[in-house]
Amino acid sequence: MKNENSFNPIRVAVLMGGISSEHEISLLSGEGVVRALSTTEYEPIPIIIHRNFNWEFPEKKILKTEEALVELKRMGIQVAFNALHGAFGEDGRIQGLLDWLHIPYTGSNCAACALAMNKVRSKAVAKMAGIRVAEHIVFRQDTWIWDRSDSVFRVENELGFPAVVKPSSQGSSVGVTIAGDAKTFLEGVEQALEWDNEVLAEKFIKGREVTCGVWDCEEGVPPRALPVTEICPKTSSFFDYTAKYTPGATEEITPAPIDPEQTRKVQEMALQAHQAIGCSTWSRSDFIIDEEGPVWIEINPIPGLTPTSLYPQEAKCAGISYEQMVQKFVEYAIKKRI
Repeated sequence: MKNENSFNPIRVAVLMGGISSEHEISLLSGEGVVRALSTTEYEPIPIIIHRNFNWEFPEKKILKTEEALVELKRMGIQVAFNALHGAFGEDGRIQGLLDWLHIPYTGSNCAACALAMNKVRSKAVAKMAGIRVAEHIVFRQDTWIWDRSDSVFRVENELGFPAVVKPSSQGSSVGVTIAGDAKTFLEGVEQALEWDNEVLAEKFIKGREVTCGVWDCEEGVPPRALPVTEICPKTSSFFDYTAKYTPGATEEITPAPIDPEQTRKVQEMALQAHQAIGCSTWSRSDFIIDEEGPVWIEINPIPGLTPTSLYPQEAKCAGISYEQMVQKFVEYAIKKRI
């Protein structure tokens, strides 16, 4: 969408930071977005949400949340670019606030984000849509005191060791443990409960890790899958937080060197998950390919948007520059609300 009056660029609030464990990564995503929107058509306004819930506007103007919402309206913000990851950014809560303010925003709506961020519920929806997922058991903080005694028996008999233990609603592999035995499993659950009141124990799938983004921001055009990326951690046993964000810790290959049939299946499953969960604009699904084919692990409604993040890499491979990607997201957000 081109701005009709070149003397009045579109005012875009770029929300970054947030209260989650992904605060620093979100800042990097936001900085990339601000650079991409620094054109004559747009006026990007960086807004940092601090871990104490205070909002920082340009010129170090610090406001409490309720004051910040008033400030957004006073500034005449026309659209918000949501570069927040994790809790209060990717889980539908900031989307709900923006809906109340009648400010259009990039990405999926409140309901889709809430569903996508909950690994237990999103897996259930994906499975109902015919997507292959890993078997799992759920433990809750309020019942763990009595679940603990027979939890090891259940995991050994229903999933087997090793098993993956993860918080239900965290991103960036925060709080994830690969438990090879009962002791590590119990320690992993305790660690995961520090991040969330619901924990997923999942069958460990041995295979190649891949990820696939979905491009869904062209009016009248169906969503399409981007090229698949293979993820090869060098310093970790899986794609954990360190492997994700330490330079040189992981080799990311786009397009993935897998056979065309596996590529087709991964892309098809990414599209199925995107649509079943109700995502919009963009998403990225993670998979492990074992001997039987791809297993869907989870979906990211707001994947990392640093210039070197996985989704921008895939977009670039598809011929979409970082600047084109960011600007298209903004245009689509405005169109969706017209």
